[in-house]
Parts: sequence; structure tokens; C-alpha cells
Amino acid sequence: MKKAIACACLAVLAANAQAGVKEKKAQRAAEENISTAVESMKSACGNAELSVNVDWAGVDGAAEQNADIIKDKGMRLDWVYAQLGDRTAASMEALGKICSDDADYKAAIAEISMIQVQPKPKFDDYKSAFSLDGSTLTIENGWYMTRTASDFRARLINLF
Repeated sequence: MKKAIACACLAVLAANAQAGVKEKKAQRAAEENISTAVESMKSACGNAELSVNVDWAGVDGAAEQNADIIKDKGMRLDWVYAQLGDRTAASMEALGKICSDDADYKAAIAEISMIQVQPKPKFDDYKSAFSLDGSTLTIENGWYMTRTASDFRARLINLF
């Protein structure tokens, strides 16, 4: 009996571990995507110091609160992670392009030392929002739709 219970528990744990592997890989890939984009931005803009904090717990919480919408749209959590990484990287790419195009904006953007990335509370709110407080840029990522650097350029310029 103990062997049967132990086998059943291991089977459940193995199933849960397998389900979590896709999410872990997607989160790690998103972090690598963001890191690469940040390094490129730092190179273009001249930021002496720049750190990024992604609120993954907030992403998980928002995904949990929006589980019905995510399911209705045929999405999965690993795709949500990937989209957050892509949107954040697109924001960094936009900042890098702005720095390459304009020395005045480059000087202002070079002062950014912290980037906070957080999810929007509603999954069907697809428009990312940006705010600047001193040297901290906050990116409130929208959901569901893929974005490119050109989608964010004007809103980022308006911060300065």
C-alpha cells in the first residue's frame, strides 16, 4: 500500500514538474531576451549603470486572476512569459534607437539606472504604459498582442 501511494505521489509530482518546465524555460528565455536588449540599449545610450527588475510574481498573479480570459484566447502561461519578454525587449530596442537618432534624448535616457517591469492587471488591456520617476523607468506591460520597437517609440519620447 505504501509503495502504491508513493508511486501515485511521484506520478503527480512528475506531472506537475513537467508542467512547470515549459514555464521555467519560457521565463528564463524571456530574461535572456530582456538582458540582451538591455545590453544593446546600454551600448547605444551610454547608461553607466542599469538594472532591470521583472515582477514575475505579479505576472503569475495577474495570469491567475485572468485565467478565464487566457483560456478563452487559447493562451498558456509560457506564452505569457514570452510575450512579456518580447514587449520589454521591444521597449529597450526603442530606447536604443531613440539614443542613436538624437543626442539630446540619448543624454536623458543615459540617466536611467533602474527599469521596473510589471504586468497590467487585465489581460485584455494590451496597451503598455510607461512612466519615469527620477532615474527609474517603469514599464507596465500590456498583454496578448506582440509589439515592436516602433510601437513604443512615441510614448517613450514623451517621457522626456
